[in-house]
Amino acid sequence: MKAGLSNFLQSRFNLSLYLLFGWTVSRFIISFLVALYYFLNREEKKNIHAALDEALQGRHASLNSDKLKQDVFRGISSHYYEKLYMAFESPMKSRAFLESKIDPSGIQKVRNALSQGKGVILVTGHYGAIEYIPVLMAIHGLPVSMIAKFKTQALKKRAICMAGEYGGTIIDASEKGNIIRVAIDELKKNRVIVTQCDEISEWRPSPYEAMTFLGKRTGADRTLTLLQKRTDAAIVFGVLQRESLDSYKLIVHDLDEMREMISDPQGLSHGAVVLKCLESYIYRDPAQWYEWKKYPQISGGAYAEVEIRPPALLPVAA
Repeated sequence: MKAGLSNFLQSRFNLSLYLLFGWTVSRFIISFLVALYYFLNREEKKNIHAALDEALQGRHASLNSDKLKQDVFRGISSHYYEKLYMAFESPMKSRAFLESKIDPSGIQKVRNALSQGKGVILVTGHYGAIEYIPVLMAIHGLPVSMIAKFKTQALKKRAICMAGEYGGTIIDASEKGNIIRVAIDELKKNRVIVTQCDEISEWRPSPYEAMTFLGKRTGADRTLTLLQKRTDAAIVFGVLQRESLDSYKLIVHDLDEMREMISDPQGLSHGAVVLKCLESYIYRDPAQWYEWKKYPQISGGAYAEVEIRPPALLPVAA
């Protein structure tokens, strides 16, 4: 099977199945299709297993059990269900779902940051129910813009249309050219920009700041630090923790809390701090991160000889 998982799940035939049978049944359809995809792409599945073995060895008690690896693939299935649900369910039904199934208590920290008047950079990762975060912000009255890329034109058109229904804005990173300039313009309007710190292929590694992420040596991404310096926007880190497909909790940390979460944060740039914060969550619950296939892309290179701090071991506040 040459098509990637995202394209496979978004094929016209599969989309017609979701819409025909409804989203309750589609949970099982998507789970079956994900299992089928990895049965036909066994090498990709094997590589994900290898990434888990390398990144989590000695750190997760259940690593050697089959359950952890099964949970990772269930997490991948859950992610695509949430992505497709958010794009193709009616705004009225999806709004009711988000309002009833998500504990939104973390939103207050975003409001507090927005009150400073210089915009908010809400940093998250490919973790948990990220697809729900921008809409959750919008239905709670926050002016939100999401930087995104799309694997298919159908999903892109639908996502942009749905964002308009909720009062949010989608920024297509593949079309806007200088995405930093677009983000700066949005922040100057005192909006919440939702972005991800683990877009590994998009990193701009600093040659002057080395760090580790999931046990691999790399250069800290400069993008977030640059964006914050140019705008003086507030930075918060947020994840939408998935308890089940019917239960979620929004967790938000400001910079001070992030620095408390990681070991020896002195001297780390903003980009490094948020990435280490995400790392803490991934170590806590590996099944919530759905980018294990990109783990081999985290590489070293010629970075400055600075001290490499060990991964955070401190517990993460729920």
